[in-house]
Amino acid sequence: MVVIAVGVVVAALGVFLAVQTLDRADKFASVFGLFVAVAGLGLSAYGVFGARRAAGGQSVADSVVGGGVTQVRGVRGSVRFGPSAPGVGSPSIPATPQPSAPGAAADGVPAGDGQSVTRSWTAGPVRQVDDVDGDVDIDR
Repeated sequence: MVVIAVGVVVAALGVFLAVQTLDRADKFASVFGLFVAVAGLGLSAYGVFGARRAAGGQSVADSVVGGGVTQVRGVRGSVRFGPSAPGVGSPSIPATPQPSAPGAAADGVPAGDGQSVTRSWTAGPVRQVDDVDGDVDIDR
């Protein structure tokens, strides 16, 4: 529908400019070009900043994980994960989760662009790293 509307507007603009004298059509085209350029600049800025905000978060949901969870986001430097502390015996895999009832209340996944671990069981590392302006070193 939008493509058809844009096509009609472009065709009408073409007919309008075709019936004008060359000098007037040139002046109208310059003014139209200015408005298109300003609109394009605004949409470009919105796209750059909107994509940055809506980049999305990190989440772990409805999972069975053999360990812990680490989430890192928005660091303006380097990040280093050292080796995990030795545990007593080997980690056991948790029991399989029971499915939750469907619906918004049972969903549990937060809105927005944060990091989350929902409806998950863990017994080993899960590392989520986002938006780091440096190096990320992970030693195992």
